[in-house]
This record gives sequence, structure tokens and C-alpha cells, in this order.
Amino acid sequence: MDQNPKLKGSNIIDCIPQTGKCPIGCRSCFYNNGFYRTLDKPLIPSLKEAEGKIVRVNSGHDSNINKKHVIETTAKFKDKFYNTSIENFDFPAPVVFTCNRNENEPPILSSKDLSNLMAVRVKTSAWNLHFVDNAVEYYTSREIPVILTYMRYTYMIDAVLSPYIYEYRMSIKNYYYIINPSVRKFIENLYKNNKLVYHCPGDPKTKLCKYGRNCEILYGKFIIRK
Repeated sequence: MDQNPKLKGSNIIDCIPQTGKCPIGCRSCFYNNGFYRTLDKPLIPSLKEAEGKIVRVNSGHDSNINKKHVIETTAKFKDKFYNTSIENFDFPAPVVFTCNRNENEPPILSSKDLSNLMAVRVKTSAWNLHFVDNAVEYYTSREIPVILTYMRYTYMIDAVLSPYIYEYRMSIKNYYYIINPSVRKFIENLYKNNKLVYHCPGDPKTKLCKYGRNCEILYGKFIIRK
């Protein structure tokens, strides 16, 4: 199986039942704009490949698109969680909800039943911290963990021109404008006293999931909580 290099050495394995680009078209989408593999065929691990691992469903694309097909395809996996940016959390396993498809717009502060949320993912940049703060306050006050995902960019905008804010360097396989470590540290310090706030990538130097293990930790906590 063509496995995500970011997951090497972790206890997570990817599964993307759909094909083609995600029709939602979130801004700065990692999946539609430079995913590590072709999008013209599904990515479905065998039971042997998934044995002892947690299946991350739709790290790319969206689990609410062709939802019936997604659920049927992943029914065979014991340990799994679903990813979506659509405000529908009715799945047979925990859900990670991306609450801001466009990091430059206000996040969705959902009033729906949040009991099936493993975590809320918040796309984070150097310039949207007022939106990030709103999402963190809203969800963590409801005991929902929040993952701040630091966005990387393939194009130049005013904010990334300064090396004091963003640096142009390699991330896993491709070059991006990536938030400067000192700026990231500033953001981390804003939430250092909030134990429900996590940061992705967990290790800003390597970007590999095996050093952060956010999804593994949060999946385990969700299972215990339930």
C-alpha cells in the first residue's frame, strides 16, 4: 500500500475511500494541492495492514462526501476515526471536525451534539489568531480537545514574505512557506495552560506523526471517555 510518509513509524494508517479532488475546495487544501500520491484511485488498507493500527479515514477528501460508501468501506476496521469539515458528526466511530475551511474566516462554533467529536481541528496561521482564540475558547470550554494545525503555503502572500514570519523550506517531500519556529512558539505559549490544546505537527522539526502522536493520544482518550 502507498502509505503517507508523514505516518512512518506511527500507529496511524490512512484510508481514503473516494477518488478525485475533494469538491468542498477548502482554502489551502493539503489534499487537493500537492498530496503525496495520486488521487485517481482510493487508498484502502487491507485488514492485515491495518491490524494493530488506528485507521485515519479521510485525512484528505471528506468523510461526509459519499458518506454511505465511506462508512461501508471502513466498517471492517476495528479502530478508526473520521475526518470532515462538514457539520455532521453522526458516524459509527469518533470524528475530527475541521471547523474553519477558510482560515481567514470565522470558524464554525457548532451547536450540534458534540459527544462524538474526538477533536476539533483549527487551521492556524500567523494572522488568524483572533479566530483561533474563538474556536479554542468555545470547544475546550465544552471539554472538546482542539488541534491547532499550522498551515503551510505554496504561494507568496504579504505575510509570508518576511522570514521573521514564514520560512521557505522542505516539509516531508515538498517545499512550502512554513511558519517561523519563534512565531509558532509564541502561539504555543498562548495556550500553554490549556491542556486540551494540541499542536500539529507535534514536532515542528521533523513533521512526522510518530513524534507528536496527537491522533493516537486523542483516540485513546476518546475511547476511555466513552
